[in-house]
Amino acid sequence: MSGSVVVLGAGLVGLACAHALQRDGYAVTVIDRGGVGEGASFGNAAHIAVASIFPQATPGILGQTVRMLRDPQGPLIVRPGYAVRHLPWFARFVAQGTAERARVGTHAMAAMMAQAWEAWQPVLDDIGGNDLVRRSGALHVFGSQAALRAAHGAYELRRSLGVACTPLDVDQARAMEPALTDRIGGAMSIPGMGYVTDTLMLARRLAARVEELGGRILRAEATGIDAGGVRTKDGRLRADRVVLAAGAWSHRLARGLGVDIPLVAERGYHVMLAPGSSPLRMPVLMVERKVALTPMAAGIRMASVAEFTPADAPADHARAAPVFGGLERFVQGVDAEPVSKWVGPRPSVPDSRPILGQAPAAPHVLLAYGHGHLGVTLAALTGSIIADVAGGRDPRVDLRAVAPLRSQRLR
Repeated sequence: MSGSVVVLGAGLVGLACAHALQRDGYAVTVIDRGGVGEGASFGNAAHIAVASIFPQATPGILGQTVRMLRDPQGPLIVRPGYAVRHLPWFARFVAQGTAERARVGTHAMAAMMAQAWEAWQPVLDDIGGNDLVRRSGALHVFGSQAALRAAHGAYELRRSLGVACTPLDVDQARAMEPALTDRIGGAMSIPGMGYVTDTLMLARRLAARVEELGGRILRAEATGIDAGGVRTKDGRLRADRVVLAAGAWSHRLARGLGVDIPLVAERGYHVMLAPGSSPLRMPVLMVERKVALTPMAAGIRMASVAEFTPADAPADHARAAPVFGGLERFVQGVDAEPVSKWVGPRPSVPDSRPILGQAPAAPHVLLAYGHGHLGVTLAALTGSIIADVAGGRDPRVDLRAVAPLRSQRLR
């Protein structure tokens, strides 16, 4: 291949796209208004979450949402003004909660998750990043045996779609992760999961490799995309192709490209606990509380919250704090005082699937956004898919499930 590409977005998804296209022979420039890996890629739970195959909207989602909203200290926060402005997104989200649509989405995501590690490995080898990733497995932990029994069907479905998972009683779970207390109700072991010990460093190594191979990383804010490339506040960047991978800000640039899938900023929060605060040694998801715990290089990260509000709104750490409190009865040491806090927006679409492929009204533009909670997991696979589309090759995924024009099925 030959030609020039401008990639909008210096998160893990954008950098993985740049890396894949560069290895195909393109001259690559990556631009972002912030620093490399400083957005959602920096603050996420850092899990390689191959078991996360279910869409957020499933049968009964409306009742579940109402119950969660009634909890003033729960992990779901919807700002009324934002909800009103984005009613089409919320309406389509609820409409996705049928058994058939959930089935289609689950099978589509399971097929992608099955390739996540395979896609990451050659990237890690090339950038010298294997020391940043642990294929440790993970535990989904339940506060009661009743909750574990109620989730049995979901794990059986995962197993049928190729996601290995094994139920554990309290003693078995604590033998695998001694940081757990005897007050848990049980757990599911997911041996195929893993995590990144430092997501910012992973992004920086990707960026360094792109630059080493002749690419450019620029700090600039895009204002538009046209047939000749990208317009920025600092001038024009000409390119034969453009990759839109700007996360929660992508929809601002996608409006003129024939894409009508609504996208919202679903903000997540994390708190970091100092190293040694907890003896946790593998990723844990507290299922009922919806809190992910990860033993990272800088300490223990606790990530949670789905806050629907403008992406750049002031952080509300006081509202998020109760979500992270009171977990020490299940995991030792995690009620320690945080040493840092963070908030950032995830790009969420109604059917919980990324938007990948050519822009309908501008085929030279390749779309790579809308990954929601799964940007880290699917970044390398997304890069491979985008490079295949650019090169006219057939990706090893069903592009119909993630195509920009699937929007008719989101109505």
